Amino acid sequence: MQALVRTVRRSFARLLFHSFTRFPQRAVAALAIAAVLTPSLANASPKPLDPGTVHVKVLKRGIGNFIALQQQDGIQLSGRILAIGDQSFTLQLHNDPQTTEVFYADVAYLRTGFSGGQKVFLIGGLAGTAAFGIWGFVHIHNLENKPLQPPPTPALAILQ
Repeated sequence: MQALVRTVRRSFARLLFHSFTRFPQRAVAALAIAAVLTPSLANASPKPLDPGTVHVKVLKRGIGNFIALQQQDGIQLSGRILAIGDQSFTLQLHNDPQTTEVFYADVAYLRTGFSGGQKVFLIGGLAGTAAFGIWGFVHIHNLENKPLQPPPTPALAILQ
């Protein structure tokens, strides 16, 4: 009976010891996960655009290209630009035969595609991933083709 009690106490002590020695790693991991999942200020709703900015962005995007927008009343639209006027532009919504006229003053948020920084980040991430994959493939391939050898003997050990 005493041996069982000693075994339980030792296993409990080991459990406590291992949980405290791994606590910093677990705490850092939990904080990292919480930081990634917590919404930041960047997720806040954007400030409304003025009609002049919307007109310039739509003109820059051009007729025949797709855009996505959110109107002041919360309606979200996505479609192809058919016509651009002085006060409004016309969209052909996806799977809708009718056209929709959108006034520049009604647009609260406009997304015209990837920005320059987003494109650089995307291409850099893809290139880095491809480079890491190629390096890993070459490294593993080289390991498979080399015979295992014992580690080299230090020069001082040979002299003694």
